[in-house]
Amino acid sequence: MKREELLVKYAETSVEIYRKLLKKALTDCPIVSFGEGKALLTFPSENALPLNGVYLMLDKSSSPVRIVRVGTHEAACQNGLLPRVFNHLVSSKNRSILRKHIGSSLLNGNSKKLGKWLLKKEKGDAATENAVTDYIEQHIDVAFLPVNNLKVLPELEKYLISVVAVATVTDPQLIVQRAEWLGNSCDDPTVAEFGVWNDDHVKWRPKDEAELNKLVRTIDKYVA
Repeated sequence: MKREELLVKYAETSVEIYRKLLKKALTDCPIVSFGEGKALLTFPSENALPLNGVYLMLDKSSSPVRIVRVGTHEAACQNGLLPRVFNHLVSSKNRSILRKHIGSSLLNGNSKKLGKWLLKKEKGDAATENAVTDYIEQHIDVAFLPVNNLKVLPELEKYLISVVAVATVTDPQLIVQRAEWLGNSCDDPTVAEFGVWNDDHVKWRPKDEAELNKLVRTIDKYVA
């Protein structure tokens, strides 16, 4: 299969997987909503809240809901899923790339504050950190996808991030949905280009059909 044909097939496959992933997130996965300093858990099915696995951030202000970030925890960190997710909500921009991206989007047009916000060793100002937390509470729900095999987490995360990013710039409906998305103003061009709050792995593509088939098999184990 030629490279061009492979990329077309991958785009089509990504849209199909994205739709299955979103359906699973909304109908089968435990979901946490943040608001007023509290976390509300809902269980669409009888599945228990997983301690290890992948999280999917959903933009609940989008109509319909859209996946805007995929993440996981360190493979060496047993039971690290929930702490990782809550770290994004209550920590700072220096401990959460999600918070850094959201903050840079909120500060678009304020070059002085943005320049300081982007400095790695500079502490984020309280007003912007609070604004980031408010945005997360108002716009983001998190669905939890259980994965008990910790060794597969890095590869599965890479595959899912790429799939969601490719689907977001391929599916006409998703392109329309992201038109008013805050991340379009993000200082990181990768976030703005691909429509997700991720910068790693969004440009990953299978090198051949065998690798594409491996991706499908791996994801199918967890997204039925």
